[in-house]
Amino acid sequence: MNRLKLCLNITSYALLSLCFLAGHTLAQSAKILEEVIITAQKKQETLLDSAIDISVFSGDEIEKYAISDMSGVALSVPGLTFQNTGAWAQIYLRGVGTRVSQAGLDPGVGVYVDDRYVGRQSGIMFGMTDVERIEVLKGPQGVLFGRNSTGGAIRIISKPISDEMEGNVTVSLGDYNYKKMAGTINVPVSDNFAIRASVQNQERDGFKENIIPGGYDYDDLDQLVAKIRSKWTISDDTTLELSHTYASIKDVANSGAVSADSGNSRGISFGGITTTRRDQIASSPTAVEQNPDGPKHHMDSTAIRLDTVIGGYDVAVFANDSMNNERRFGDYDATSFNDIEVTAIENQSEEKGAGLEISSNNDGPFNWIVGMNYFEQTVNYDFDLRIGAIGGGQTPASTGWGTYNLDTHGLFASFDYEMSEQLTLNIGGRYTKEEKDVYWRASQYPGYASNARLTLAAGALPNRAAEEWTSFDPKITLTYNLKNSGIIYATFSSGFKSGGFNAPCRKGCQALEPEEIEMIELGYKAEISDTLRLTTSFFMYDYSDLQVTRAASGGGTVTTENATDSDIMGVDFELGWVVSDNLMIRFGGEFLDTEYTDYPTAARVANTILQDNPDAIGYGYDYFNAKGESLLRAPDLSWFMAADYQSGPMSMNISYSWTDEYNFDFVRNSASDSLRQKAHGILNARATFDAANGMSISVWGKNIADEIYLNDSVIGGTNQRINYAHPRTYGADVKYDF
Repeated sequence: MNRLKLCLNITSYALLSLCFLAGHTLAQSAKILEEVIITAQKKQETLLDSAIDISVFSGDEIEKYAISDMSGVALSVPGLTFQNTGAWAQIYLRGVGTRVSQAGLDPGVGVYVDDRYVGRQSGIMFGMTDVERIEVLKGPQGVLFGRNSTGGAIRIISKPISDEMEGNVTVSLGDYNYKKMAGTINVPVSDNFAIRASVQNQERDGFKENIIPGGYDYDDLDQLVAKIRSKWTISDDTTLELSHTYASIKDVANSGAVSADSGNSRGISFGGITTTRRDQIASSPTAVEQNPDGPKHHMDSTAIRLDTVIGGYDVAVFANDSMNNERRFGDYDATSFNDIEVTAIENQSEEKGAGLEISSNNDGPFNWIVGMNYFEQTVNYDFDLRIGAIGGGQTPASTGWGTYNLDTHGLFASFDYEMSEQLTLNIGGRYTKEEKDVYWRASQYPGYASNARLTLAAGALPNRAAEEWTSFDPKITLTYNLKNSGIIYATFSSGFKSGGFNAPCRKGCQALEPEEIEMIELGYKAEISDTLRLTTSFFMYDYSDLQVTRAASGGGTVTTENATDSDIMGVDFELGWVVSDNLMIRFGGEFLDTEYTDYPTAARVANTILQDNPDAIGYGYDYFNAKGESLLRAPDLSWFMAADYQSGPMSMNISYSWTDEYNFDFVRNSASDSLRQKAHGILNARATFDAANGMSISVWGKNIADEIYLNDSVIGGTNQRINYAHPRTYGADVKYDF
């Protein structure tokens, strides 16, 4: 409670200070808040008319708040956490998400790029280019968006293809030898056909020195995103859009993980090679030893969409095909000596999706939308483990390969009925059917001694499994229009995420139970004045079989299992305030109360830094019921504040994001602090000068206070691995609009 009071006091002081900065402008007539148009519910409506808890960022705000990728989105949305460990992305919203992206498991927060569902979490690690709007929908979104949206959905919407010649070019330079080249051009080829293309290339040196000659430094970045789209206006009622996206990334954040146990000298033996040395991170925090090559990810995605009108109804038909290749290297011992090395992990996946949506479009009291979706995914997985220091010869240990297949079908409908001038009823539901099968085979190299921690299956026994799940998820919303005082709404909805497999399978492919949620939400939205906008909601979640990722008993990896029952309750709010013609403030926060109400099989590794039992040896472990403990990656309090100040051609934005502490894994004693993300705040700033000829120059800083915080912390191999987030960075942009 004292911490909460302190945070509120700091926030109040900050708001008063910003008002003081406005100075004499406070007496001037304030400008009016701009109307925000969203399409989160498959129709155009204003933010204040939408009975849904949502955070929205326009293209201008994306630039001001330095939102260049998903991590920037997380900093700007309380309750949303995002970690990028180089090999995969981890998104949690209100404590709901998935830690890993291995074949057989799915995310808990759905991500959609121009309404294309991104099935693999690694597919959202790329930088953003030519973005019109970002919508973050909180709570289960199963009716309209389908699979794996129990925690919510994130929509990234590209700027529309226009019938005018326009474009821009941006050049950026920063510390750590950061370089970015980006550009967009829109070309009207004819009266009814136009093309829009964008490209962005980013490069940056790493934040930690790799002591291996020729190796990439920690968090070295080399990323390319290119997108081309075309629009054919066939008639007044019919348009056809075709798009293709290519993305390539090389980021060694994952392989730059370091040991949290700098005093580990237990001498863990792996096939005759013994590690008895202490981790160098204790004496040399800027040096790591890692594979000379790092994770790579390539993506090719093609999408087509037809919009037309048939019989007075709006009809949309769309399809997409995406090819993904993920190749990464791991460091199982988590020390700077890299004695245990995964020399190759490669996922090759293909995703295909298609859908049909038909909606009414009338001014009457009754409107509706119905549709169907299809999605399939195939992942081919290869694994190769070798033992030995880099450059000193390595001994082959084990290998494995497998295939994962997914087929999902969905039917949905949503109906709006205006019961009176002020009261509207929405009823909707989705039927989902998912089929998954997995095949995994692992074996040891001849002559290599058996080691349960390294071999993923005994001998060369194959593991096969197949499961099918179905679900019907309803949603009911009542909205009461207070006319000039905003709206209030009440929603009941349910969500569903199918079961899955911990593939590669260790000892048989046992299926997880589906994750199911029931939510009640009460919300209020109002434009209190022309200069003040408020949205707030109270929500309660009841989870059954929440899929939780934690350290696997026995070490070396992580695993996902079901927590029997979990509860989430909270309040969030967002305030937009035009203080004056010069100053705009955006402020939002979220309070969470989460707990596992029953989780009897929460197991964790007994490690030298995570010891429950003084008599435990090596990798002995025990089970405990996590009942009453908070959900992982669910901060009790988080808030965000941004101030935009403009005077003539000069503008400045300052944003601050604060997150309370939360746990990466189950913490059982005070020695486990490295499994806990400490409370931290991130300060960003940007100043821009706009010239009259379309040229603008900006200077910016990210994490200005140089806050030290983590991307991830996981028990694996011989000890615990931690992965640090980005330190302070700064730079400048030059942009030309034409």
